[in-house]
Amino acid sequence: MSVQNVDVTSLSGYTEYIESSATEDLMDEEVFLNLLVTQLQNQDPLDPMSNQDFLMQLATLSQVEEQRTMNDNLETLQLYQSSINNAQSLALIGKEVIASGDTVSLERGEEKDLHFYLDADAAEVEITIYNESGSVVRQITKSEMDSGDQVVAWDGKDRNNSPLDSGVYTFEVTATNDAGDSVAVQTMISGLVTSVSFANGAPELEIDGQKVVFGNLYEVKQ
Repeated sequence: MSVQNVDVTSLSGYTEYIESSATEDLMDEEVFLNLLVTQLQNQDPLDPMSNQDFLMQLATLSQVEEQRTMNDNLETLQLYQSSINNAQSLALIGKEVIASGDTVSLERGEEKDLHFYLDADAAEVEITIYNESGSVVRQITKSEMDSGDQVVAWDGKDRNNSPLDSGVYTFEVTATNDAGDSVAVQTMISGLVTSVSFANGAPELEIDGQKVVFGNLYEVKQ
């Protein structure tokens, strides 16, 4: 490994170098020992390096080496966790899951369940459903809903009670309590996992026509 731009007559030059270098550019122990010997050979006999300075430089080296080892271990753990997530995601193909999301794939004439989570009890809940162009096609109002998981059935019809065409629809949920204050809501999607992709370096599940990151899974049903 090249030691260019490093003051080989100074151990402090080495420690300054390793502190400012990327992990993959750090010198190994053999280079350090060579620098140490070189410094001892070239130091001024009338003004030798003090024991305190020497020990401080050794301590700095030790800390950097420990940090490098820790970084290597963390990288290994991340790769291991990634491989576990990939294996688990593949095992979900064909299973019904619930995950964070706001879309629903509708077939003309069918009903769909809309899932969401209320952070607190709500006096009034309004569900607004949009078509693919962003136009409102239906609004559903519910009253007195408890906190927690909620499921509201949508008959697949518009505001005129006519069946909507097949397609992907989105929905949003707003809620207020007895005092008229907003209640936090998390929308969910439900469906079978039809495929898994790894295009972005992390597993993405396709559920009911929507891509969902593996970490956004909420529930896996038997």
